[in-house]
Amino acid sequence: MSLLAAVRAPEVRLAFRVTVAGTAALAMARLFNLPQGYWAVITAIMVMQASIGGSLKAALDRFAGTLSGAAWGALVATFGQHDTLLHLCLTLAVALAPLAWLAARYPVCKLAPVTAIIVLLTSSGGTQSSFMLALDRVFEIVIGNVIGLAVALFVFPARAHGVVLTTAARVADLCADMLDVLLDPDLADDVRQGLSKRHAQLWAALRPLDTAAEEAQRERRTWLGDQRDPAPLVRTLTRVRHDLVMVGRATSNRAPSGVAAAQRLEGPQAEVRRQGVLFLRHAAMAMRAPSALHGQGQIPPVEPVQAATHAYLDMVQTLRAEGVLRELPRGVTGQIYTLSFALEQLSQDLTDLHARAEEMIPPARHQDKAAEGAAVLTGVELVAPQPQAPQSPVATSQDTPPTG
Repeated sequence: MSLLAAVRAPEVRLAFRVTVAGTAALAMARLFNLPQGYWAVITAIMVMQASIGGSLKAALDRFAGTLSGAAWGALVATFGQHDTLLHLCLTLAVALAPLAWLAARYPVCKLAPVTAIIVLLTSSGGTQSSFMLALDRVFEIVIGNVIGLAVALFVFPARAHGVVLTTAARVADLCADMLDVLLDPDLADDVRQGLSKRHAQLWAALRPLDTAAEEAQRERRTWLGDQRDPAPLVRTLTRVRHDLVMVGRATSNRAPSGVAAAQRLEGPQAEVRRQGVLFLRHAAMAMRAPSALHGQGQIPPVEPVQAATHAYLDMVQTLRAEGVLRELPRGVTGQIYTLSFALEQLSQDLTDLHARAEEMIPPARHQDKAAEGAAVLTGVELVAPQPQAPQSPVATSQDTPPTG
């Protein structure tokens, strides 16, 4: 990995943002002479997430939990008794019970019980009033939130749109691996037994995609990120995963050796496997690095997958018209029909994936502008191709100049 690629890695950028946020929060806490400035540092670090949308949610949760917990904790600490252990336990129960219900009902307030405990226990053994402790606590959290959000917005900002594309690319790669294994006619028994683990891995990969899509939606609502909606892409990849489950059920039992129908379907099935895996691989490449494929960040065409699927379905219809399927055992016939339906649904969902991914990938004109800017910086002039004049109808092949 080159030095530039290492610096541009998301993990390195996140580590740098966390470092900057923590250092800046400490400086601000010392500048305002806060009694417990470490809470500002902790808050700034907790706010830093993989994307701006994640940082917005973390900051909102932190502020809502602190504000509600500090207000209720200060109120209970002021009017509650804590001169004995029994009174302190009862006061703590009064402080925790409603906030625990609030956190269970509204997850945005999940930090409220923690804040109330800090305010209550700190005020019970100190000389400072509970309301001043609550105000200091809120002020420290506000400083941490502001610094964390500022760093997330201006220091190597990571938009959730990019996280969605990267996570979707990983899901597409896993789908390609699954399709390659499921349609393999020579699949080993030990690999077939491990298919459930592969399905679980694919399902687990969809959860971070849902989280990234929620963060992208949050950025869209606040006009801080890309305005393209990632929800259709997430739904399409989820449907592709369901299609692979159906394909797995249809291919769970091998057809008996020597069955003529199965042998005639091997060629079309192999072509569906090849084209489907190729499309998913290239789609993942385009979503992961939009400028790496075809130089334009375009999703590869889906027509070869459609043609291969139609060829398989046509072969099934031919076998049915010839009466070959009637001579097969009922289980084998059902397996062929189930696989036909699953592959048809998969083809439709891959077509939808093609459209949804093209919606999410940045337009090619943005990359053309970037290429034009790079050419200007390097002193290279970009010349638009000039339209060729129509050839004379009497021109011969020797008269026509070669075109490149």
